[in-house]
Amino acid sequence: MIELKTIVRDAIPGDLLYIDSLRKKEGSSLGFIPKGAYESIIYKKPINNRNGFLYSRLLVTEDNNDLTGFCYYSFISDIINIFQIVVQEDARKWHRALKMIEIVEEDVLRYNRTGIKCRVAYDLESNYFWRAIGFKPMELVISTFLNQRESKSKRPLWVYFKDYGIPIFKAERDQVKLF
Repeated sequence: MIELKTIVRDAIPGDLLYIDSLRKKEGSSLGFIPKGAYESIIYKKPINNRNGFLYSRLLVTEDNNDLTGFCYYSFISDIINIFQIVVQEDARKWHRALKMIEIVEEDVLRYNRTGIKCRVAYDLESNYFWRAIGFKPMELVISTFLNQRESKSKRPLWVYFKDYGIPIFKAERDQVKLF
């Protein structure tokens, strides 16, 4: 019996074609993200005035040298925001998404954040996943104007949150005057 091992790693330039293809295929489930956002992270430089490489990560899952999913998130604020996480349809097993979430959770500690937030269309099966792994539905929202204009679905979104507590150094960080 062959055992497949799922690897999670940061995306590299050769992954961009796959990421772009999967995001288009899953467009009805994923929020719209301009391609330049991914490129900024992958190439680690500003692209189209986007500096995501400074405060975001783009992870991919790989099984037997084949890409099977990706996760795009930001740690610019006290809460890590997952913008997109997807596993391709023929590889949908919870363990792949969980492995990406584990990396995000490590970044909660690494970047001293309070929790993780994501928004999920109310009618997607993935709502069961988020609830099963301890994320709490906080509110049901309608997309912002920008997302409504660019979105293919215009569906209500559940906002999920998982609290990791107050950052260890939050009090000290808030007292530092930068200017």
